[in-house]
Amino acid sequence: MTHSTEVSPETSTPAETGAAASSDRLRSLRGVLRASVRPLGVLAATLLGCQALAASTAPQSAVLALLPDHASGARSAFLKGFALGQAEARDCGIDPVSVDWRTVGSDQDVALAPGSATALLVAPFSADLRSFARIAQEQKLGVLLPYQRGDSLKSLAELDPEGRLHPVLPPLQVDLTQLASDTLDQGWRRVMVVADPGDRSADQAQDFVEAFEGLGGRVESFDTQVVQMVAPDDQGALDQFLQDVSWKGPDAIVLAAAPEGDLARRLARAQQQGDLAVSSAMRPWVWMLPKHRVGNLAERPWNQLVLDQSAHGPGWSAFRERFVERYGQDPDLIAASGFDSARMLSLASLAPPPVSSEGTRDPLGWMDADQDPTSMCASVQARLEGRSVRLQGAASDLIQRPGQAPSGVASTRLIAGR
Repeated sequence: MTHSTEVSPETSTPAETGAAASSDRLRSLRGVLRASVRPLGVLAATLLGCQALAASTAPQSAVLALLPDHASGARSAFLKGFALGQAEARDCGIDPVSVDWRTVGSDQDVALAPGSATALLVAPFSADLRSFARIAQEQKLGVLLPYQRGDSLKSLAELDPEGRLHPVLPPLQVDLTQLASDTLDQGWRRVMVVADPGDRSADQAQDFVEAFEGLGGRVESFDTQVVQMVAPDDQGALDQFLQDVSWKGPDAIVLAAAPEGDLARRLARAQQQGDLAVSSAMRPWVWMLPKHRVGNLAERPWNQLVLDQSAHGPGWSAFRERFVERYGQDPDLIAASGFDSARMLSLASLAPPPVSSEGTRDPLGWMDADQDPTSMCASVQARLEGRSVRLQGAASDLIQRPGQAPSGVASTRLIAGR
């Protein structure tokens, strides 16, 4: 059951002044299109975990946004970014698609009713791709995935041969590949990888190994498992790892563990006692963690390499500047996903969607991966004229190809040893 409550923390943005002369012309052209083009029905939905698809109430406005009744931080970030995307649409002389915001509990099922006029489905958080792929194929919908970065994206090619699933963010693998590349650039070509099995970052350790070895690096291990799983309270496993490091002598140690956790503290103590040293020097550490977990990492006597910025699109800097000016804080990727989602929805409603290869409407088929990225206002003009575009993304490069996630550029930072 959904609760038809308006969710509007910073989303009821005041109408902002558009560019005068061009705005009048764009509104006039859009008025002509409205008279001849059936409005695009859009449903924005949130599915958490592996929820099944069940019946739902038809949206009263062009967009029905179903947001979780928990995860308030992520929800707020998404809505703030979404509001900025709507404001940019207004700046370009168009009205953003009206939104019917509703909340849904994490234990509730959400879906489209058969025969719905919905053409585009948007899943803001942790969507079950199998469910979305099924409903997209059965009802020939386009599905926007504004915050999907994990391993589920690897199944896109299998689940989505028609190209109806559209992730907005780069996969986590892009961050890991950049970290692996910059590790090699530091001259650290032989590493050992240690992970705390109780830390969520351990799930990505194997992905880092594959990226590092694919770039020509070598991951050392005495075991068939190249990722050394060491629980903080397992003294035997820790002693074995310290012995392996002493024998193998890697250039650096890659950690998938909490910086403030017991495993990191015990490894730091061993490093300071000389158990992890390389001759008289202290062996550098590479933290295989997202930016928000290493942003305030303290200096140590040895060098540390960390992720400084997750993969993002070419429009990130301009978006960040606008976000900081509006809200007085730095945005995160989920805010960027809200920003890009609002702009894509607005562009999708401006002209009839193109026809796909199987003869059905493809509501996001106007996104052309082979074009150079363009600004929102240039994209509005092109869409009003019925042309395909590639919007300049803040969250990613927004290159949409069947079975593939978009990409972006990540960066790392070296914290020099004191």
